[in-house]
Amino acid sequence: MKHLLLTTIAALVLLGCGEAPKEISIHDAAVEAGDPLVFHVTGRLHIPADDGQQGVATDGKYVYVQNTQQLFKYDLNGKLVKAGPKLMLHHGGIVHVKGLVYAAVSGCDSNGTNQHRVHVYNAQSLALIEKHDVGAHFTVCAGGITHHKGHFFVAESFFDDEHLDKIVEFDSSFQHIKDYRIEFKSPYGIQGLEYLPGTDQFQIHSHGKVFYRINGRFENHSLISGQANFELQDLARLDAKTLVVNNREAQTLEFVKLAR
Repeated sequence: MKHLLLTTIAALVLLGCGEAPKEISIHDAAVEAGDPLVFHVTGRLHIPADDGQQGVATDGKYVYVQNTQQLFKYDLNGKLVKAGPKLMLHHGGIVHVKGLVYAAVSGCDSNGTNQHRVHVYNAQSLALIEKHDVGAHFTVCAGGITHHKGHFFVAESFFDDEHLDKIVEFDSSFQHIKDYRIEFKSPYGIQGLEYLPGTDQFQIHSHGKVFYRINGRFENHSLISGQANFELQDLARLDAKTLVVNNREAQTLEFVKLAR
C-alpha cells in the first residue's frame, strides 16, 4: 500500500447512456464536451486491498480509503499515513466533513438486518469516536454516504438488481428527515454518491459500470445515466473539477476530470 502511479493516461473514457464504452481521442472529447457524462481519467493511485476496497473520501490533502473492515489514510503521493482499527460488520461508503470521516456500516445480510450505523472517525488519528444507529431506515445494507448543506445522505445497497434505489436524508445529528425513492435500479443498489455543487447534482454509482446523476432535490425527471468501462464503487470530490473514483476490481483510485 505504498506505491503511487500518478501517470497521465492518454485514453479518455466516454460514458454514454445505453452505449458500450469506448476510447476516444482528444478531438472527439472536444466534440462531446457538451455531454455532462464525459470525463477524462487523468491519473491513477494504486491501493492494494486485503479485504475489499469499498469507500473513498478526501479533504483535498489526504485520501481516505475504506476497506470492508478497516480505514486507511494516504497522502496524495501515495504514502500510507495511518491505518485505523480493524472492526466488525461491513463498512461501505465514506465521506470527510470538517475533520471527521463518516462511514456507512451494516450487518449486510441478504435476508435483511437491523444493524445499520454511521461510524465517525477522527480524520487525523482515525480513532473511532462515535456511532449513530440508523437501523430503522435500512433493510439490507447501508451503502454510499455524502454530505450537503449540513445534512447527510445515506443510500441503501442490496444483493440483487430488483430494488428501486433508496436514499435517506438525515440532519447533522442523524435524525431522520426524508426518504427518497429513485426510479432507477442500480446493480446491487447504490455503492457511492457525491454532491456536485457546480451543477447542483448528485452523482450516484452502482456496483457495476452504470452510474447516473440527479438534481439536488432527487427529482426523477432530472435523472441522466451513463456507463463506465470498469466496475464502479464509491467516489469523492477532490476539487471543483476532479473526482476520485474507486475502481475496486483493479484496486486503484481513478482521478477523473469532469467535462463540466
